[in-house]
Amino acid sequence: MSIGKAWWPTALLAAAVIALASFIYFKPGRDAQSGYALAAFKPGEVGSIRIERAGAAPVALEKKRDAWFITAPFAGRADPMQVQRVLEIGGARSANRFAATDLARYELDSPQARLTLGGQRFDFGMVNPVSHEQYVLAGDAVHAVSLRYGAALPASPADLLDKRLLGSAEVPVRVELKEYSVFRQDGKWAAAPPGGDLSQDDYQRWIDGWRHASAVRVAPYVKGTPAGEIELQFQAGGKLTLAILTREPELALLRPDENLVYYFLRGHAQRLLAPPAARDERAAKN
Repeated sequence: MSIGKAWWPTALLAAAVIALASFIYFKPGRDAQSGYALAAFKPGEVGSIRIERAGAAPVALEKKRDAWFITAPFAGRADPMQVQRVLEIGGARSANRFAATDLARYELDSPQARLTLGGQRFDFGMVNPVSHEQYVLAGDAVHAVSLRYGAALPASPADLLDKRLLGSAEVPVRVELKEYSVFRQDGKWAAAPPGGDLSQDDYQRWIDGWRHASAVRVAPYVKGTPAGEIELQFQAGGKLTLAILTREPELALLRPDENLVYYFLRGHAQRLLAPPAARDERAAKN
């Protein structure tokens, strides 16, 4: 065989392997192809969610203007990604379903959890140790579905809270701390006292740090004496005064309007509370 033709078998084998891998990767899952639908609606049509677990207060959510809000056992903005995970069962399909005649067999006579999406209820029972699927009662049938649907239900209502400090419409145009303030004036960023030789990009990076600040955890406010305040003004109007509960070992900021506390790691806290700095200067400090 000549050298010029020797590579053909190898190239054909490689092409076959790539084609097979692409088919496996892009092939829709079994649930998307066939099986029995658990619900008769689309997740996007749902406007309310209720999650119940034995021994715990029910969790309720409502959709308002394309955003989700927790309404019980406390009020707060809901994390859209976490809500989407909960809603996914609305599009689930099962390979096997059974008549709902012997619910105790599937531990559905006393379900582990109950999820209500709009007007449809889903009860979660035992996990099959062989197939590693969970039994879910939906309508008049018991379905065996992936464990991910039950795992999407939060262990605590706080797990559903949006960890972003500011809402999507809350764009800061002024951030005022005790020591200094950064504000938008005549279309440009400025500081008081003046921040030295800083560019508009330096100021914008600092403001964006506030705009996109995301906490490591969020919890309802229980107690704590404010050690300071931070006032924010927004592009669309309105103000928000944050209370600083602690600075160390983590920064805890209270939003009084939500009665929620946002907790930030020390490094993130330093970036939020330190005055704006040039990129090179900030990199040297870190």
